[in-house]
Amino acid sequence: MGEAKRTTKVKLDFSHRAEGGNNKEKRENLDETAMILNEARKFYVDFFLEHREKLREKVTYYSEKYQEERERKISADELLTWAESKTIETKRHPDIEEKWNFKKYFSKMPVLYRRSVIKDAIGKVNAYLSNLANYEREGKKKGKPGIPSANNHLTLYKGLLKIDMENLDYKDAFIQIKVYESKDWIDKNYRVEGSRWLKKRLTGKDLKMESPKLILK
Repeated sequence: MGEAKRTTKVKLDFSHRAEGGNNKEKRENLDETAMILNEARKFYVDFFLEHREKLREKVTYYSEKYQEERERKISADELLTWAESKTIETKRHPDIEEKWNFKKYFSKMPVLYRRSVIKDAIGKVNAYLSNLANYEREGKKKGKPGIPSANNHLTLYKGLLKIDMENLDYKDAFIQIKVYESKDWIDKNYRVEGSRWLKKRLTGKDLKMESPKLILK
């Protein structure tokens, strides 16, 4: 049986500034950050759609269990490494096709955000190609899968989000999020609606925290 998962919501406090809530500018920073990451995600969705044969690639590996070479589908981590080699200009990979030069469009984006949108794009395009293959195999005349949308909630890997666990049970509790502001990426503190219950949930002994998502409504 799989392990049960629980979702804990940490609410950002956007009450009136005079009441201690986050100011309007901080909310605008979050919206702009989400917009830029959606654009970056679209870049990689388009990239993988143009290189869709790579997602079907088989990788040879040696199986210790069966003591022989076997084949498996290329993994998401391997696809991420390959995509970066084709889109991120470095000394090791200087010859990047101009159309797919990520830094040309998103020059200062933090590596962790870039990798989060690449993994999102891999998941979206893989699902699309799987649904498209099923559609074509069944020979349906209607219901053809559409190109995947690039929009998604922000995934906050470790390094993009910091939570002050010590003060989560106080009203003046804060988290820190890396956001886009004035053509740069900076860490900003956001007040959250803290409580004893919240601290208990997030500091439990059996807690295995995954990368949270920032949901903007």
